[in-house]
Amino acid sequence: MNSVKSILMSGYYGFDNSGDDAILKAIVKDIRESDENIDIMVLSNNPEKTKKMYDVSAVNRFKLKEVFRSIRKTSLLISGGGSLLQDVTSTRSLIYYLAIMALAKMFKKPVMVYANGIGPINRRINRVLTRFILNKVDLITLRDEDSRIYLKDMDISNPNIRVTADPVFTLNPVSDTRVREILEFESIPLDERFVGISIRKWKDDDGLIDIISKTIDSIVEKYNIKVILIPMHYPEDLDISLKVLDNVKTKECFVLKDRYNVEEIMGVIKKLDLIVAMRLHSLIYAATQEVPMVGLSYDPKVDGILSSLGMEHMCHVEDLEYERLVKNIDNAWNRRDELKDNLKRRDEELKKKALLNVELALDLLRVGD
Repeated sequence: MNSVKSILMSGYYGFDNSGDDAILKAIVKDIRESDENIDIMVLSNNPEKTKKMYDVSAVNRFKLKEVFRSIRKTSLLISGGGSLLQDVTSTRSLIYYLAIMALAKMFKKPVMVYANGIGPINRRINRVLTRFILNKVDLITLRDEDSRIYLKDMDISNPNIRVTADPVFTLNPVSDTRVREILEFESIPLDERFVGISIRKWKDDDGLIDIISKTIDSIVEKYNIKVILIPMHYPEDLDISLKVLDNVKTKECFVLKDRYNVEEIMGVIKKLDLIVAMRLHSLIYAATQEVPMVGLSYDPKVDGILSSLGMEHMCHVEDLEYERLVKNIDNAWNRRDELKDNLKRRDEELKKKALLNVELALDLLRVGD
């Protein structure tokens, strides 16, 4: 047995998605704070960038020889976090993550599904394959109760399932000084009050852009406040944010045009009075900074995180209406002190649950010592 323990991480890493970057950063940080001697390797779409950003080893997730070698050498496979097990994005991605877990079990390695959000998994064969693999893994932790219910409805019989929390709850924002530097660089006025908007590309981009643009104009006029559009995934989130900026009438709307790391985006979000957000991790970033939110749900995972946070103000993007969105924002705005207190009460509990993921992972590593 190797004296040095190692962890191999499989996830949506190396794709310039702030949410998944945050997950990786949080997991690596939390593991190292618990045991700095563990070697960490990541399956990444951009190994060199991943090595540089996180000070880990990394291999190309699409080079099968390197993936096989990494699985054979590791002491533990971690799959996640994030929304890996779903077939809405594509069946191919689901099969990829299941195959990595299956290979690890074939090599008799312990496998942990780490703080995942599960589903939707719509195709019958995909549900069968997912059920088969998840019943073989050693431990499943989930970031929300909705995911546990989803696994139960899929007849997953694995007894080792725990509801914890997203790893990102353990991260902290940059300093106020750094936030001011970012705002100055982006020509955003300092010492103002802001509402944040974070949206992603959608199948009806024109309709979404039109509604969000009118909503921004309404927010600025009604609350005498400025708006910051916050991209989370490059370049597509920036593209749609710039289209919104071109479409609004107000001059009090701004876009974060440069790329910023997780803690920097968190720092900007900390300055907001309220956020209207579509991306899951923009909502999670807001929760970590106790910023009230209105969710724009395009996926059950967004419903799940809002439910776990006790945040009830939400519209579904599929049938989004301007009047309904504005009403939700008005309600959240009027209740923002109450919502902020609610998030503050949940913060420590969610951090403890997020750190429980690490404790459980290290327990798996100790098996066989």
